[in-house]
Amino acid sequence: MTKKDSDVDSKQGVQAAETVLQVLTGFIDAEPMPMLKTLADKIGMHPAKVHRYLVSLSRMGFVEQDAETSRYRLGPLSLRLGFAAISTVDCIRVAKPMMHVFCEELGQTVLLAIWNNGPTIALKESAPGLIVLTAMEGTVLPILSSAIGRAFGAWMPREKVASLIENELLDLRTHPVPGCPTSLQEAETLFDEIRKRGLARTTGERHIAFHALSAPVFYGNGDVAAVLCTVGTAGQFDTTWSGTTAKTLRTAASRLSSALGYTN
Repeated sequence: MTKKDSDVDSKQGVQAAETVLQVLTGFIDAEPMPMLKTLADKIGMHPAKVHRYLVSLSRMGFVEQDAETSRYRLGPLSLRLGFAAISTVDCIRVAKPMMHVFCEELGQTVLLAIWNNGPTIALKESAPGLIVLTAMEGTVLPILSSAIGRAFGAWMPREKVASLIENELLDLRTHPVPGCPTSLQEAETLFDEIRKRGLARTTGERHIAFHALSAPVFYGNGDVAAVLCTVGTAGQFDTTWSGTTAKTLRTAASRLSSALGYTN
């Protein structure tokens, strides 16, 4: 192969990589499971061309297609790649050495979640003998039925969470969950109460066996950096707003916020 041929191949390879990445960027800030036409319109590419790349991405595990609706979503490898990037975020780097201390102080499993197109568990700390949750790092949680999601819903900019809230409300109207809102007005009332208390809470909405409390963590500029959550077994977990667990969690979240430069 001549040097000229090698340069051409190199350029073609880079161009193909750029096209693949362009297709993947179509999922950024998109609805949870966009249609092919939606993705194509968003990135300004012909649907047939986008489809060919999606087929390859599906084979590699970066994209998945729903068999019933033919809609697309990011696959497990995309999520792993995204989580690798997330792990370098300042709040995770700062929080990681503090998680064991929080776990000991609370005497319960502690989770740290960040926003990655949804409330995403980034760190988990469980002391020996404590209940072990099946939710692992990288798990994306719902807004309305999880304590972590509710905290994000209360403090995140509304444009970031609006589409997720709307989709969850549609499902909750069809399949109601005790304690969860079924209208936007009810959701707004819930978020107002959470902001007033400084904490979000679930008492079996996500899973009947688990109760949880969560608190927001802020960057120095006041933006939400993460949500700190503690989880325990129903009947053995103090979910009262003024209880020891709630006070300890507020203090822990405040310390983490301070470490990120936040002053209140």
